[in-house]
Amino acid sequence: MTVFLPNVPTPQGGTSLMIAYQCQQKNVLVVGTSTIAANRCLAALEANATVYLIGDTAAMGPELLYRIDHHQVQWIGSQWVDPVQLQSMSLVFVCDPHDSESIVAQCRACRVPVNVTDRNDLCDFFMTSTYRDQSLQIAVSTNGQASKLSNRVQRHIAGSLPPHLGDAIRRVGVLRRKVKDSDPNAFAKSRRMKWLAQICEYWSMERLSQLSDQDMEDLLETYHQDEGYESVESHWEPPRARKQQGSIALVGAGLGHPDLLTMAAHKAIASADLVLADKIVPPQVVDLVKCELKIARKFPGNADAAQDEFNALALSALQQGKRVVRLKQGDPFLFGRGGEEVQFFRQHGYSTELIPGISSTVAASLLAGIPLTHRAVASQFLVTTGTGRKNSSVPLPVYDSSRSDVFLMSIHRLADLTHDLIHKQSYPPTVPCAIIERAGCADQRVVWSPLESIVQVLESVGGSRPPGLLVVGHSVDVLKLPSHGKEGVAATLNTIERTIGTKNVLSLHDPEGVY
Repeated sequence: MTVFLPNVPTPQGGTSLMIAYQCQQKNVLVVGTSTIAANRCLAALEANATVYLIGDTAAMGPELLYRIDHHQVQWIGSQWVDPVQLQSMSLVFVCDPHDSESIVAQCRACRVPVNVTDRNDLCDFFMTSTYRDQSLQIAVSTNGQASKLSNRVQRHIAGSLPPHLGDAIRRVGVLRRKVKDSDPNAFAKSRRMKWLAQICEYWSMERLSQLSDQDMEDLLETYHQDEGYESVESHWEPPRARKQQGSIALVGAGLGHPDLLTMAAHKAIASADLVLADKIVPPQVVDLVKCELKIARKFPGNADAAQDEFNALALSALQQGKRVVRLKQGDPFLFGRGGEEVQFFRQHGYSTELIPGISSTVAASLLAGIPLTHRAVASQFLVTTGTGRKNSSVPLPVYDSSRSDVFLMSIHRLADLTHDLIHKQSYPPTVPCAIIERAGCADQRVVWSPLESIVQVLESVGGSRPPGLLVVGHSVDVLKLPSHGKEGVAATLNTIERTIGTKNVLSLHDPEGVY
């Protein structure tokens, strides 16, 4: 019996503790007359602090004089004269090198944190290069090593952010408060968090930023009805001239990265009048949609009803002569109900165009660094589902040491699946396995361990990040770097540069204690 050891991160020293300090109704003292002093005053004012200023007004620039004249800061003298002034201060910024060591000594005697410009050795804290968009703040620190470079890093990060991010955060904040007010029970905390996390994960930033009050009321109604969520219409176009007969296409969205879509998929999405998308199609692909869009309300226990709803929506649009795209994650015919949808539309007189997608069945393993077949290791591979109808168990394969097994739709019942494989299907407890999540996306993650401990390892790194699949077999270890060990988490198994830690793991948390 293997004893499971928790995956405990090793502390990497040499950093600063990054916090968001709340300055409301707190006093901040700035000493100096330079533009740096003006910047410190502005930063403190934006944090709603009460700002006091010491410095010679004759040497001050127009910005500081303006703030004094308009009572935005309180000027308390030209020179540092009274240490008693420190007793009511929460932070001190020294922007004038004159007598800075003496000021720092007095600050520390009063236990007041102090920052001194260009004197890292005297600083209790560093200022960061900060990007702000409404409530969003992103801080970059080089820990005093290269402050000018931190500005460049901040600009690079800001330039890569999606548009409307501040608006999206503001609207989600309103939605969060509404759902808490509508369901304030403490026992509903986990439910609220998971429900809101799904919306934050699967909706694009642009759609989140455009949430109206009516949209929120509609979402709250679905929350109380079924704990799922329903998309709202977006990106409407004026009606175009159409043929009398509508058309339907089943389009594979592939792994989720737009670059991995086929050209045919791109063309179908661009020419559609209505797109009906799976919930797990990532936002990067959904953002390509420029017409009416609806996202499936599928969640455990509701899959059949959601499928019927989508079939009815598609049929209604076809009868109006619209071009309908059914956008499905991966390939439509691999555990995607694609065959059933073809039969449904055929019964109603419509022929379905089929556009394949790159399936995670083989591509996810490749991107994770796992060759499903490899000479002398695996001469075959098997693909199966880990979940039957209504979340039930399914017939499972008997273990074969020369085979790689890929289990789709299996992570949500991982504990039952691994138990059955080991105790009923003769899988060795120590056979290597790996969970591949969000393959092909920027936040791809691979979690690996022996089969008997994969449940605990996944829990130790924050739980699952759907969509994901399970690969079992000795092929998992073929390209895995020795430094990765028997268990761990990384972006891939065969590279070391992209190894990630638990700090990047998507998990449900509430650091502000608002739930």
